[in-house]
Amino acid sequence: MSEHQPPIRFLPTAGLKQDLQALHDAAVMHPRGPEDRLLRVALNQLGRIKQGAPSTHPLEYMSSYPDLSDCETTYVGADPGTKPSHRIVWRERAPQRLGEPVTREIIALGERANGQAYYMAGQRLGRPVGFTLAELASQREPIARDPRPRHRSIGSFGAPSTNEPDFQFE
Repeated sequence: MSEHQPPIRFLPTAGLKQDLQALHDAAVMHPRGPEDRLLRVALNQLGRIKQGAPSTHPLEYMSSYPDLSDCETTYVGADPGTKPSHRIVWRERAPQRLGEPVTREIIALGERANGQAYYMAGQRLGRPVGFTLAELASQREPIARDPRPRHRSIGSFGAPSTNEPDFQFE
């Protein structure tokens, strides 16, 4: 991190932890396969985001996706010779008080195909397709909720186990 860059508070969400667990499970089934490489690349990119690396690009409003115009995306893929297969969706929030660090909230790690990563991020943020952030802010009650049950955290985020990954973000 450079001298001119403000400190960063790194916030991996429960959704990201689920995404990493699913990728870890696939990597265990295929050691040294594409899933294993993708997991290593994703963890490396998350480390870079934590250190202040810029995103691949900011997202814009598109009517066929949830509005993620306050988010960034970082591309990740197992094969450097092909188009990246996955996206990390995250957002940076300004400090609430002077002297506090900016927060980088990591929302989702998902497949690029059919915009899966973006739909997943929108669902986790309670943002349905076809509504802008301004329209959502003007609603009295939430329009969308994540209907999925909450799952137990993994690795260093929850109780350690010999079969669980140890994703360290601190």
